[in-house]
Amino acid sequence: MRLLLFTLFLCLQMISASTPSAPYTYPVLSCLSCGDGLGENTVTLIHGQRELKFCCIECVSPYTKAPGTYISNLEAEIAAAQRNVYPLKTCVVSEHELGSMGEPVEYISGNTLFKFCCAACIEKFEQDKEQMLKKLDSARKK
Repeated sequence: MRLLLFTLFLCLQMISASTPSAPYTYPVLSCLSCGDGLGENTVTLIHGQRELKFCCIECVSPYTKAPGTYISNLEAEIAAAQRNVYPLKTCVVSEHELGSMGEPVEYISGNTLFKFCCAACIEKFEQDKEQMLKKLDSARKK
């Protein structure tokens, strides 16, 4: 079991080392699994395009058994952390004013919050994520 955990730890470290740094601050200051603070033994896991952080390698195991619970908690934290500093007043896809078609739709891609004028824009966003992220990053820099 320890060998398996050690191997997983090494793989996670290689993955995180090859992942470009994110244009945001990680929104959670505690382990997604146990709630302890993140420190020098923090393990970063890339799942899909999402960065996840655990206080130690042992805390990764509970996540692998029920990832949905942890992902929904992380998404809530991401939305809360980024909602009030969201730089765009228009939909990142259609460029319609947010709120012009009802309540803006929030969507988390990777560890980044995006806001759309309507749910239909999410499908268009998924077709060209990189361009939309560049648009959002450009607005953040202004």
